[in-house]
Parts: sequence; structure tokens; C-alpha cells
Amino acid sequence: MLYSLNLKKECRKKKCILGFNPCFILIFVVYVVGNADENVEEPATSVKFQRSVALPGCSTTLSLLGTGFREKKFAIISVKVYAAGLYVNESILTGLTTWKGRSADEIQRDSSLFNSIFQDQAEKSLQIVLVRDVDGKTFWDALDEAISPRLKSPSPDDKTALSTFQGIFQNRPLNKGSVILLTWTSPSKMLVSVSSGGLPKDVDAAVESGSVTSALFDVFFGDSPVSPTLKSSLANQLAMVL
Repeated sequence: MLYSLNLKKECRKKKCILGFNPCFILIFVVYVVGNADENVEEPATSVKFQRSVALPGCSTTLSLLGTGFREKKFAIISVKVYAAGLYVNESILTGLTTWKGRSADEIQRDSSLFNSIFQDQAEKSLQIVLVRDVDGKTFWDALDEAISPRLKSPSPDDKTALSTFQGIFQNRPLNKGSVILLTWTSPSKMLVSVSSGGLPKDVDAAVESGSVTSALFDVFFGDSPVSPTLKSSLANQLAMVL
């Protein structure tokens, strides 16, 4: 980590004729692969995420950008439901030079940065790891409760996409340790993969609707994220590498 920060200082001394500083990609690579520990532990749940992964449906290896957890309140009790980590193609960072030098707080409050990440054509994936048993219907109902208000007037394509999405979780037990991948291969297409433990090896379904995929990204990285710790973690990491 200290090496990456020193490298960042050296890179700032150099002028880049390309219009952006490619050194920040190197800083990110140092963070991801230059650490002896291949995993990053989400502290609140103790779930470990690999620093880089090859996922079903992806053409390149993706790198971990941040982790967090989802907490649900039942009456007066808050219960942790899952840990989550966002993986991105490192090329996405080249489109974020506008935010170079911004603090983590500034980045976290700027919705245009997260929209830029979403609109980038490069692949990105949200890995969800259950930390308690949840039946599939309950998991879907919670997602639908968050997605639906973000879809003001769903089109027939949107409704088809939601039905496809829902069908993956109906009558499906999600036990502690189950892994769900939500992988955006483009802004309008998202692959869904589920396993009972460990990274899924196959794609279960494709959700093809720009409105639905955008709404889901906003659920996690919009102004009212369901996991504030995940968005905060991303902002802290971006403030360091940009």
C-alpha cells in the first residue's frame, strides 16, 4: 500500500502526452496484484473476496474495487444479510480522470462518477455472498422492492427482463455461503449467475433491458444505496488510485 502511494506521488510529477495519466492504472494494479494476500476481507462479515477474478460471461479478468455489506432491519434489530464486492475491468479507470484529486467524500457524493462507471462499455460485476440463509423469493422481493420505484413506466421489454430476473430466484434456496454474480457486460445487458458456494461457473440467465440494469446499478451506487459501506469503500479506493 505504501508503495502504491509513493508511486502515485511520482506519477503526478510527470506530464502525459496522452491526455490522461496512465500511471494510475499501474497504481491500481499494484494494489490488486502487488499484495501477498490474494484476498480482501470485508470486515463486518469476515467474507473474503479475491483481488482479481475470471467470471462466467466475461472476456477479461476483473479487479476488486471495493467491498461492503447489506444490513436489513427487522423491528429494532439490524441483521447482516450479505457481503458484496464490485469488480471492474481496469480500463474503466481511464474514463475517470475528471475526478483526479477529489477526496473520497467528494467522489461519494458525485452521482455522475458512478454513472460514468455504469455507462462504460467495459465489463463490471457485483459479487454477493450470503451470510445467512435466505429463500430465493425473499431475496427477490427485497431486490424488486428497491428496483420497482426506479422504473417509473416499465416497457414490455422491462417487464420481460424483470420476469427473467425473478425466475432465477423463485423456489431456490439461498443458504449461507451462496454466491450471486450480477455482471454487466454492457450498460443494457446483465448476466446473472448463482452457486451454492464458491464462484459460479456458468451463467443462469441474461437480463436485457437498459432500464432494469441501470435501476439495479442505482440500487447499489445511487444516492440512496442499499449498502452505504460498499459505495464508501469504492469512493475511498478511487480517491487513492485516481
